[in-house]
Amino acid sequence: MAKIFICGDVVNTEKQSGEILSPSLEQIVLGADYAICNFEAPVEGAGSPIAKSGPHIQQKATTLYGLKKQGFDLIQLANNHIMDFGSSGLMETIKQAHLAKLDVIGAGADFNSAYKPLIKEINGVVFGIINACEAQFGVLDYFQDKNTAGYAWINHNQIDKNIIDLKKQCDFVLVLSHAGLENYSIPQREWRERYQHFCDLGADVVVGAHPHVPQGFEEYKASLIFYSLGNFYFDWGGHAANDDKSYAVMLEFDKASRIKVTPVFHITRIEQRVVDVANYNERVDIKALSESLKNGYEKLHEMMVLSAYEKVKTNFLRGFSVIPRGHGLKSTIKELVASLLGRRKHIDKKILSLHLIRNEAYYYVTRNALELEARGKAKK
Repeated sequence: MAKIFICGDVVNTEKQSGEILSPSLEQIVLGADYAICNFEAPVEGAGSPIAKSGPHIQQKATTLYGLKKQGFDLIQLANNHIMDFGSSGLMETIKQAHLAKLDVIGAGADFNSAYKPLIKEINGVVFGIINACEAQFGVLDYFQDKNTAGYAWINHNQIDKNIIDLKKQCDFVLVLSHAGLENYSIPQREWRERYQHFCDLGADVVVGAHPHVPQGFEEYKASLIFYSLGNFYFDWGGHAANDDKSYAVMLEFDKASRIKVTPVFHITRIEQRVVDVANYNERVDIKALSESLKNGYEKLHEMMVLSAYEKVKTNFLRGFSVIPRGHGLKSTIKELVASLLGRRKHIDKKILSLHLIRNEAYYYVTRNALELEARGKAKK
């Protein structure tokens, strides 16, 4: 039997010690045979900011050593910030991780290293682990040179091939994904289909990250899908002031029985800058989150799509419009004045447009919303 602890996104920009767990949560992580987290940004001190839409994030290199000390064994690198400071930032992160005696997965100096699965034997149980992310800056998709540094793309056919190959070699296959809309409590339909497809190919567990908030989980045939574990520890930007209630999972694997799931509820204690075990009244409602994947999901999904489309549409207008655009008339006037004064030089319309078109989550939202609008007009 092997116990694996898996949690969500980690960004530590402030704690020099790198130790982000409370003593009680540390004991839980140390109690696992293997512990995994998503390392959401490169370490400080290497590389330069790349041309991209959105913020550039770095974190303390000591975080890697703190994670190891507090029980972690593997960091996921396939995420939308890992290439914020280019190949130098990524390679320094990998170097420091190796020095900290952490395994890494999901990104590398070239296509082969980024897509290479990790095969790990734990207490006589053999695991095949895959990590990949949606198409954002740094993705190694079909358009990139295979000798370029970057991260594995979740929709590349190599991911499918890896799952099939690992199923032949391993007792269990885990797929760790980084994708979806941020700050919504249900997954997009297309990601549900993709994750279920992974299970059909042979994945026993699929674990999602990136939405920053927890989403539910479901059993699909004989497999488990956790759509988002939310933030684990994230002290950057607006998240620095949030308590970030979410959950991690302790999974028990036995070749002779079904996978056992124990949720580990956690919360960020803002003043102490630690992630801690949540008290009973602080726990997220996993039951309700998981129930929303069944009853009323289609209606909730429709509401989410229309809500998200309003935000995406504004960014599309900003990217493709000749004149500066805001969310409304007043904000558009402000954007126009700011641009005339030279205060919006950092907005690269071509980069923003590429980001919106390339990213699957935004494409799914845009198409879904337009389909809904067209269907509504057709009924009239």
